[in-house]
Amino acid sequence: MTKISVYLQDGRVLNYDVADGQKAREHAHRIVTQGWRNVANGVMEYYPTHQVLKVTFEDPKDALSAKYEAK
Repeated sequence: MTKISVYLQDGRVLNYDVADGQKAREHAHRIVTQGWRNVANGVMEYYPTHQVLKVTFEDPKDALSAKYEAK
């Protein structure tokens, strides 16, 4: 599993796991180009791209994503 961290403008850091580094790169790309969507307690939240400061993930098995940051 690879943990993705999404840093929002209001200071929150939201984390979730994906299967591997390739999926993490795909998710990071979508978040920085399309914004962040989250469903919590049955409520859909959408944060546009200007509210996403950066997206990071680490995958020790994948040299390309060893310490990836998208800003």
